[in-house]
Amino acid sequence: MNLISKMISLGTIAFCFRLAVGEEQNRQQADEQTVLRIEDDWLKALSERDRATLDRILSDDFMDSTWKGELRNKRQMLEEVDKPARYSQHLVDLKVNLYQATAIVRGTNIIRDQTGRILTRIRFTDVFMYHDGRWRAVAAQETETKSP
Repeated sequence: MNLISKMISLGTIAFCFRLAVGEEQNRQQADEQTVLRIEDDWLKALSERDRATLDRILSDDFMDSTWKGELRNKRQMLEEVDKPARYSQHLVDLKVNLYQATAIVRGTNIIRDQTGRILTRIRFTDVFMYHDGRWRAVAAQETETKSP
């Protein structure tokens, strides 16, 4: 193989590699945006007491370690939706890490009373798995922070 053929081959390989890396980065950005949208949908479902949306987001084996140290499963989470909400929630400082078919979201949930006063801040970690063509929450863990 002459020098020109080798250079063309190396150029083709480099181009294909850059194309593959670019596609992976685009897919990762799309997955991050999808998971963040699901986080927003989850919060909206809790605020609006939307049981059907919450049922769609949470996997059947979902478990939540609450800020009170309680462990709640999906059924218990859905039962909570039937109770009226006396506070509002707002998510900040969201960060997504993707590990193939697993996404981990970390952030802070600011809880306010009906007058807008901050009651508490909850630092959380939510874990999502990609299965059967969609992301679903499989676990959540919450820790109350002391700075309201």
